[in-house]
Amino acid sequence: MDSYSIAKRALVAGLVLALAACDDSLTDINTNPNAPTDVGAEFLLPQSIRGAVEATFGAGQMLSHTAIWPQQAVQLQYPDEEEGSVRASRMQSYWNNFYVGPLMDVQRVIEKGVADSNVNYEGVGRIWKSYVFHIVTDLWGDVPYSEALIGDSITTPVYDAQKDIYTGMIADLTTGAGKLSSAATGFGSGDILYGNDMVKWGRFANSLRMRLAMRMSEVDPTAAKAAFIAAYSAGPFQSNADNAKLAWPGSPYENPLYENWTGRDDHGVSATMIDTLTSLSDPRRELYAEPATQDGTTYRGQPSGKITQEFSLAYYSRIGNYWRKDGKSTPTVIMSYSEVLLLAAEAAKLGWISGDAGALYTAGIQASMEQYAGATNAPTAAEITAYLAQSAITYNATNGLDQIHLQQWIGLFMGGSEAWSNVRRTDSPNLVAGPDLTLSRIPVRFSYPALEESLNKDNLDAAISRQGGGKALIDRVWWDVN
Repeated sequence: MDSYSIAKRALVAGLVLALAACDDSLTDINTNPNAPTDVGAEFLLPQSIRGAVEATFGAGQMLSHTAIWPQQAVQLQYPDEEEGSVRASRMQSYWNNFYVGPLMDVQRVIEKGVADSNVNYEGVGRIWKSYVFHIVTDLWGDVPYSEALIGDSITTPVYDAQKDIYTGMIADLTTGAGKLSSAATGFGSGDILYGNDMVKWGRFANSLRMRLAMRMSEVDPTAAKAAFIAAYSAGPFQSNADNAKLAWPGSPYENPLYENWTGRDDHGVSATMIDTLTSLSDPRRELYAEPATQDGTTYRGQPSGKITQEFSLAYYSRIGNYWRKDGKSTPTVIMSYSEVLLLAAEAAKLGWISGDAGALYTAGIQASMEQYAGATNAPTAAEITAYLAQSAITYNATNGLDQIHLQQWIGLFMGGSEAWSNVRRTDSPNLVAGPDLTLSRIPVRFSYPALEESLNKDNLDAAISRQGGGKALIDRVWWDVN
């Protein structure tokens, strides 16, 4: 059985077994009231959101892969990925964690919306599906998309070109936002992201379109500019109140980084991040990192790409307690107003939109710091003002793009795979490979899972050929040309 149909078959398994077991006289006896034959959209949506967030922002995928390769976090123990070695079982697990769960669930939400003429089910479903798929394609490149969620009728789905996937996602985000209606039926308590606020769902869709459009800026600038202008004009996030973030209500649903802290807790903050924050007198350092426990006062990062430990774990700074010890209910930020402002600053610098690139850049930094208001060690108003007044931070049109890209990298700390994607697109900051990296460059993609080579080999081979042989960790995805 292929991974794309597992979820759908599981959902109907109870119905199939019930029908096989019953006859006309035993119908009532053989009906199990605890095995529903259909699951409502109000249950499928939160399952999809939670599953995708746990996969993208969890300790396995993020702290051991997508946060270490942009040199934000480091592996203080078991540093296989620091040297460019990934476990095949993990690649398979991450793949399944997207396709078998969140994507199949949200596809059913869309289908229910179409069948029931429920515009919010369909609209929100299209938006969230695009969010999940953009994570998947940015990790692997060409992936099953157009045929991936059809179910049992197609067991070997084609791999769509990443360019076509981007076209499809932008179209779905546009259509999805256009479907939303505050007057129509929502998801009840099932909308764990925005509480049925369809205006905010629309802003999220437009903000995500901006992210996708800018991702294409180096490889298809004409299409990227048109898509960005359309999304920006439609209305993205207006403040931190619009941030897409998942609140964790408590056991059994807790922030996955907190859950990691209660178990292994063997990751730290990179020297690249610590040194950058320190050199800029950035008040986010005290939030992002803890002082090394060896002396309790010094912020000291472990060099990235280094597997030989010269000092004990106590010598290095760990990830801030905002996510670890105090992170039981810390919300996971999926996309922020700060990112939107910095994307707009970049677009203004490129001449895509009108507006003051410097003002947008400054507002983006301020929004990044203010989103942590109320947290222990969050930047104060005075610290924000002092930081923005520094000559190294004040916007300079000559190197404005570098400043914008650096602030994106800083602001996307603990931001899932987005920091890695942004570094791959912009080549900023200019990261230096670690001394123990065994590859010719820092990894720029995930490797395809081994089961795909067995179950869907022809389509996988076609995708690899189309990508110029791209399947290794050092082979770039479509939009990565820097």
